[in-house]
Amino acid sequence: MIDIAVQAAGFIFLCFAVFRITVARTGGIQRCMWVFALCLGFSLLLNTPNTRPAPSLAALLVVLTHGLKLAALTCVALMAAMLDRPPADRAARARRLGTGLVVQLASAGLYAASHVTVTEDSVLVRPGRSWAFALYGALFAAYGCLCVVPLIRVLARHARRAVPGPIRTGLRLMTLACCAGVLWTSWALADALEVLRIGRVGLGEDLMSTLLGVPVALLGVGGASATFWPGVLAAPARWFRARRTFHALEPLWAALYAELPGIALDGPPARRRGGLPWRATFELYRRVVEIRDAYLALRPYAEPETAEWITSSARRPDAADARREAALEADAIAAALENRRLGRRPGAPAPEAAHPAPHAPRTLADEADWLRRVAHAFARPSEAGRTGRRVEAADDR
Repeated sequence: MIDIAVQAAGFIFLCFAVFRITVARTGGIQRCMWVFALCLGFSLLLNTPNTRPAPSLAALLVVLTHGLKLAALTCVALMAAMLDRPPADRAARARRLGTGLVVQLASAGLYAASHVTVTEDSVLVRPGRSWAFALYGALFAAYGCLCVVPLIRVLARHARRAVPGPIRTGLRLMTLACCAGVLWTSWALADALEVLRIGRVGLGEDLMSTLLGVPVALLGVGGASATFWPGVLAAPARWFRARRTFHALEPLWAALYAELPGIALDGPPARRRGGLPWRATFELYRRVVEIRDAYLALRPYAEPETAEWITSSARRPDAADARREAALEADAIAAALENRRLGRRPGAPAPEAAHPAPHAPRTLADEADWLRRVAHAFARPSEAGRTGRRVEAADDR
């Protein structure tokens, strides 16, 4: 399970790197972001059992993964320098690169001085050389904090100044990712203490390192791409709303289709209640058109008394009550359906009977939302009872 989580974190970083290269490959900060993601992603993937080479090359793999993590931390330091106010100049960025190079060389020297032996699941340190490997881990932890803490300070300052929205949310998520990153890099001190105690350390990421690394990947990638999520999620959210409204219209549409099967525009209705997600909006608007076609077909069967009541209700002071207006329209449709089943043609209704004036939809989305209200009222048994009483009253007259 630990290896799966580590691989998932590595793939998240690599996918983010490809994404950043695709959408914004130029600019100093953008380059640092995708180089950081590439280095950290490859270091995590190379440090899992499924990707480790033969034992003869295992020691080289330890050095390579450690060097990639140090390179990722150097990118973090460069991002902090460029995001600071005022931004660091070229000389300051060169000093940070130089510091990263010195740390890389020092780490390689300490690793060589440790005279380690790498087995399938652990790194064994020659007796008397534990101090060198402990310094190797302590140097990584110290350099990690030195690189990440300034970025936390810069991101927190930018987040406080940003207006509410995706940018501020992304800055806060990246700040949390950096805080988890400090704990993640500091966990190398635990390996240093273990080497001093027993002269060996486990190969790969342990449980605590994984528990810290996965949130870093999720929070960091989510925060850095927060401005793109509204556009990415807008389409699925729109499809979901359209599908939900589509099914909400089912009681009204089914009653109309049962009496007027000719309103179906394309194919048997049983095959049109599912469909692909990205066709949900099209299917919803087609259903709205079918309902409106049924309304037109029912106009000769509408009750003039019911139509007059709907129109006069729209002029009363409480006409803003959309629920009441939807119930009245549902009653009018139920009465017209009943008249058609009985073969009665009371006469054509007034033109405004289709929609009371205060609720006349302006767009197809408004139309679908209004019909959803009408369908909800149509499906209520109390509404059907009131309709029946009005039809009986019209027969008595």
